[in-house]
Amino acid sequence: MEESTPLAIFGDWHGDAVWALTAIRSAAREGARTAIHVGDFGFDWPGAKRGRYETKLSKYLVNMGLTLIISGGNHDNWDTIARLAVDTDGLATVRPNIRILPRGGRAQIEGLTIGGLGGACSVDYQHRTEGRDWWKNEEPTPEEAAALVAGGPLDVLITHDAPAGVPIKGDFQLSDQLAEKANKTRDLLREVVDSLNVPHLFCGHWHQRRTHELRHPGGSSTRVDVLDMEYSRHGNGVLVWPGVPPLRIEPLEIRGPRPNDSPTGMN
Repeated sequence: MEESTPLAIFGDWHGDAVWALTAIRSAAREGARTAIHVGDFGFDWPGAKRGRYETKLSKYLVNMGLTLIISGGNHDNWDTIARLAVDTDGLATVRPNIRILPRGGRAQIEGLTIGGLGGACSVDYQHRTEGRDWWKNEEPTPEEAAALVAGGPLDVLITHDAPAGVPIKGDFQLSDQLAEKANKTRDLLREVVDSLNVPHLFCGHWHQRRTHELRHPGGSSTRVDVLDMEYSRHGNGVLVWPGVPPLRIEPLEIRGPRPNDSPTGMN
């Protein structure tokens, strides 16, 4: 893999087509041929405009020669994801140049072994409607985690939530019961990270940019990159150069329209 060809990794977009196009244009500008999304892409939300976001974005990805790989978040349609047929390379295809990294699965991407354990707890789920803007199967399961660990070492792990031990401050004041429910996913992710000693983990969910080192017994560590949400020009995306970990990671400056702008073809 040539050092001049980075991999782009993005945080939450929440179905914002304007920002999504701006982000992938910025990745293509830097020479990326592949991008990974860590969840809350806004995949396949029901409604009158269902599928329009993915179809339009797919056309731009094809034109730019860039493939987008999505690992689901808690605001992606897990009912649809669960029904997808996984190809022999470990990924599912939903549109030309848009693919899904299954939960508990892995794939060789730009020479790196990359695993996925997406999903998280929606702490406001009681105010949402199942099947419309919330999916009961939004959190990773112990069985999916076990399958990932059983597959052996990874170069990179893609999650949506951050593992326990990463210092994150949320915007919600949670009851003890709800906090305990939300932390189950974080605890599960930490168990996986400790088991695999994966050198790099990328996640989102918390709408802030953080970097933290998780230390493991024996001296190894995991660099955790928490990515910010849409319209964070220097926090929503990073460029990662494939090679032998530790990997070279740099901010991706996302240039383009500001909120309420609408580029041609993305109305």
